[in-house]
Amino acid sequence: MTISELEILVQGQKVHQIRCGDHRFIDITIVATEGRFFVRQYKFGKRSWYHAFLDHSEGAMKIGNTIIEIDGVVPTDLDEVNPKVNKAYRKLLGLMYPAMRLTYDTKKHEASTLELIPKNMTT
Repeated sequence: MTISELEILVQGQKVHQIRCGDHRFIDITIVATEGRFFVRQYKFGKRSWYHAFLDHSEGAMKIGNTIIEIDGVVPTDLDEVNPKVNKAYRKLLGLMYPAMRLTYDTKKHEASTLELIPKNMTT
């Protein structure tokens, strides 16, 4: 599978799944922009998937029946990529996204952006 094919898969659904290490898959929304994949934290518990990825970056994303091994890392260009990630969420979720943003701390939410870097993909 190529990055472009994975991007099409991700953009074709609103609910995806991720897991860190050998934990169970959890539902989440993954967005794609410029061949990169991102997720954000909505609940800020100390034992969250986000913190699990910070401790151990290896995991997987699942779109339908397709499982892709990933590394989940904080993007090194977080400030530059956040506006693109916001736009990708608006495109994927439509009017639901601005309404969701009213219910949480936007800066904290954007600071929790995690990049999912697929492994063993072709270009």
